[in-house]
Amino acid sequence: MSAQQEAAPAKSPTALAIASFLRHNSQLKMRQGVLNGKRQDFFRSKRALRALQSPEYAAKQKKKGSLLPAIASEEDAIRVFKELPLNSLAIRVEKLTRKTVEAKRAANPNAQLPPISSLSKVKGVPTLAFVREQVVSTDDDIYYVWIWERVHWTAYLYAGLIAAAIFAVVLFPLWPPVLRLGVWYLSMGMLGLLAAFFAMSIVRLILFGITYFATPPGLWIFPNLFEDVGFVESFIPLYAWNVKPEKKKKKRKVTATVSAMTEEELSESDAKESKS
Repeated sequence: MSAQQEAAPAKSPTALAIASFLRHNSQLKMRQGVLNGKRQDFFRSKRALRALQSPEYAAKQKKKGSLLPAIASEEDAIRVFKELPLNSLAIRVEKLTRKTVEAKRAANPNAQLPPISSLSKVKGVPTLAFVREQVVSTDDDIYYVWIWERVHWTAYLYAGLIAAAIFAVVLFPLWPPVLRLGVWYLSMGMLGLLAAFFAMSIVRLILFGITYFATPPGLWIFPNLFEDVGFVESFIPLYAWNVKPEKKKKKRKVTATVSAMTEEELSESDAKESKS
């Protein structure tokens, strides 16, 4: 297998140009599926053919230096799209469901199929499986999954920034004394803020414990400190009593009355049935 991968030819520049046009094209309306335990983007081949025949593709194909081949008909679009599976950029797959797996096992008991328990249980994220016949058509049940991912320029930028940061840390002993002193003050300030946050959390817990028994139901300072709110909102209001929300009580009362009504209605229906 490794020898075959080493001997595999390089991907065609034309196929890469086609894949670059289609990879994140909104007309494909890509979804995610589980393939070999990993989530991958897949799409219908008919949407890809539609994108290849769009005015957007024609405009990019006419640009100087473009490697996109000309497309004048649906047959040309199919021929162009076939460059993707030929270069292992996109491969045909099928969606596996409980019904399809059971039907295939009934037709061929020796077929290699995953167990039903291993199928994806996430709604809208189906389990995918490779198909040998790389058919391209406008049918709704012809799906292709992306094997290739275009590397965005931001990835190179982030990689360069990370490498520069690591290099700067390694050369920390060579920094000027002023910079090293500034970094030391900055780190001490961050540690001070962290220590102040923990001290505040401990003080508010102790105060709540005292007021919970002295003046129930207890007093919280900065009640939104650990809530999912902004930084400023975490410290507003300054204090609040530990009062349970009344909405939950109302909902419980409503559900209790509804359940009581349903019990009365059931008893009445049972009585009517017994009389009849």
